[in-house]
Amino acid sequence: MTRNASEIYEDLKNLANELKNLAYTGRITMSADSWNKDYPESKPAVDHALAALQEAINATCWMETLPDAEPTAKQCGKRP
Repeated sequence: MTRNASEIYEDLKNLANELKNLAYTGRITMSADSWNKDYPESKPAVDHALAALQEAINATCWMETLPDAEPTAKQCGKRP
């Protein structure tokens, strides 16, 4: 299934809103294991993720999707 750029744009906005809601309600926590060295605190991690989503939202806002191409090839061995 191929989706339109406008659908992806809407999905990105919805994802950003979901992430904001999770952060606002305090439902985001960060892994406390030794592998998580980049984002031990949730606020900077959420801020970074929201900034990245906003960047994608800004870019996809101007995208348009071309219609599917019409096939132009004819089947081999068939003559009109």
